[in-house]
Amino acid sequence: MTDPTQTHDAPARPRLADLLLLLPFVWQLGLAPWANGVRLQPLGLPFGMVWQMAGIVFASLVLGLRYRLDRKAGDKA
Repeated sequence: MTDPTQTHDAPARPRLADLLLLLPFVWQLGLAPWANGVRLQPLGLPFGMVWQMAGIVFASLVLGLRYRLDRKAGDKA
């Protein structure tokens, strides 16, 4: 049985900081066709491999930025 005195909050809308989490997906999925067509071989490695390694660094930076924004906003998640 539910308590009629309890209030239910509506789900919060995504903030701009939440939308930052979409950037790594855009990096991997949206730009992959472009990256597959590049013939450059930095350090003798296939460009796709370098692209994936750069994507890991990029995703880590985005997550770190998101964490800092949450801390600044006072969230304790």
